[in-house]
Amino acid sequence: MTHIAAGDALASRRPAAGAAIIGVIAALALTIGKASGFPAPVLAAVAGMGLGLAGWSPAMAPGLALWAKPGLKTGVALLGAQIAWAELAALGLPVALASGGVVMASLGAGTGLGLLLGLPLVEALIAASAVSICGASAAMAASSALPDSEASRRTTALVVVGVNLLSTLAMVAYPVIARHFGFSERQTGVFLGLSIHDVAQVVAAGSSVSPTAEASAALSKLSRILWLGPVVIAVALSMGVRAGQRRFPAPPLFVWAFAALMAARSLDLIPAAALPVLSLASQLLLLGGVAAISAQVAPRDLMRIEPRLAWTLATATTVIALLAATVSLVLVR
Repeated sequence: MTHIAAGDALASRRPAAGAAIIGVIAALALTIGKASGFPAPVLAAVAGMGLGLAGWSPAMAPGLALWAKPGLKTGVALLGAQIAWAELAALGLPVALASGGVVMASLGAGTGLGLLLGLPLVEALIAASAVSICGASAAMAASSALPDSEASRRTTALVVVGVNLLSTLAMVAYPVIARHFGFSERQTGVFLGLSIHDVAQVVAAGSSVSPTAEASAALSKLSRILWLGPVVIAVALSMGVRAGQRRFPAPPLFVWAFAALMAARSLDLIPAAALPVLSLASQLLLLGGVAAISAQVAPRDLMRIEPRLAWTLATATTVIALLAATVSLVLVR
């Protein structure tokens, strides 16, 4: 009865109350994640699922929609301000171009694997996008470009948790693997940046090797994030072809905003003092989006973690690791 009364109180002040609660969750997830090293998206997802289990989600629906739709898309768009062409040039043109090949090959392989294992196309695309680019952010960007459904929201929430778990394991294991096979510091950095899903784990893995590896890892990861816009368009096009549409889908507005901010950063049109603010805003909006989407997942669905989704994420992670290692060994000295 307590959670029902709380829900009624929230309903009387919507959407402000729901939006405020998600905002607090996002801020706490970011703060605790930085202090503890635990993945902040997982904290946000678990907190959001807790709201659903407590029965608060229906009363918070207007506030959840603000974070899960315009808030999430704004957070993805703000990622563009983190990318500058001059920084990517330090990677070298061959590696920068190869990163696009790795992303697209991983997207295709992950989607194909999901379909072979019996996942619906929408769910396979969400999982493959998360593995191919930047984990939770890419999963939510792909989800926002796909038809909304209870199944896609459940898949997005579970993918956020899954890719962060895999990313954490990779953060520990990949530097050891690179050392075992005799990778140079720069090769190790490129390998880490092109294979690990989450930005924080990429940087942590690189820093555990050397400053050179950390710098190469961060730049390689940015080169993957650069492909977020094209991947979202490819995802939307895949659904259009499946539905029999003949027209090429227009890029979503947040993809245009992502590209515009990337161009502005590259042309030094964004003041240096504004960059940390934009980065913080992006992190909070994305974490809020994770929490809001997770809160909308029906509690019964949380208990139905399908093995085929887990196998898709794990196998696609292995594929992109092999592709990244190949690029590192062939193109980097």
